[in-house]
Amino acid sequence: MPPSSGQATATRDAHNLAFDAAYVRPCTQEFVPEGVELLNPAGEEAPPPGGLFSWNVTLPWLINFAYGLRSSKTRREAQEVLPKWAQDDWFTIEARAERNPSRNEIRQMVRSLLADRFQFAAHMETREGQVFGLVVAKPGLGLKPHPEGAPCTLSSFPADEKKYPNVVPPYKAVPAHCGMFSRELSQSHEHRLEMLNLTMQQIADPLGMGLPLSVIDRTGLAGRYDALLDFGPDDIPPNAASSDAIDLPSMTVALEKQLGLKLAKQKLQSIRL
Repeated sequence: MPPSSGQATATRDAHNLAFDAAYVRPCTQEFVPEGVELLNPAGEEAPPPGGLFSWNVTLPWLINFAYGLRSSKTRREAQEVLPKWAQDDWFTIEARAERNPSRNEIRQMVRSLLADRFQFAAHMETREGQVFGLVVAKPGLGLKPHPEGAPCTLSSFPADEKKYPNVVPPYKAVPAHCGMFSRELSQSHEHRLEMLNLTMQQIADPLGMGLPLSVIDRTGLAGRYDALLDFGPDDIPPNAASSDAIDLPSMTVALEKQLGLKLAKQKLQSIRL
């Protein structure tokens, strides 16, 4: 059932960490995600000093972070079993934790919040299955190390806007920024992934969203990288063709040709919710 609004205080012990105070209210309109850098299961964002948290999110954001669901396949499976309101509704959450809790402690606190306010309980199980391992096929192709402290920009965007005049959103409206961002290059479902200041695992995780298997990093590459990946769908229906089609390769082909990376099927003990 949906959560009730209002403020709640919680206790903390060695086995059940919880926020000292939390306020949850449904959003009356759809919000863009806010304060979610910390909630990225593959991220490394440190909790803010002072233990104050403010999020505008749907419930799957909290579940993915609380249970460390880095696999796109596992995220989809977890979301599909939720009731419709839990998949679609947005919530504003204000929470406070005394002292300066660690990222892992915040993860436990979000689990408690899910149980107390959303009546969400889950258990983890390990199963053997197949995944795509992201491996290096051609070293030095496409991936550029991101210098520490450098801004996340694309100097090529004026030329790119001329090359792709129908890009959505345009660079002038939404400039390139740190993280992974997708732009539509044509009406034929051809896309660009901008990956700026990311670890290889942060690059691998979202690639599985459009694939039948999850993607995990097996490149052995440390550090953070910048990359651009331009690709099209595997199959374009005849009635979906448009005059602005670019005829880009599929994502798996583009990965190898543009970034020197390859997807290889592997067996893995995976965690499921």
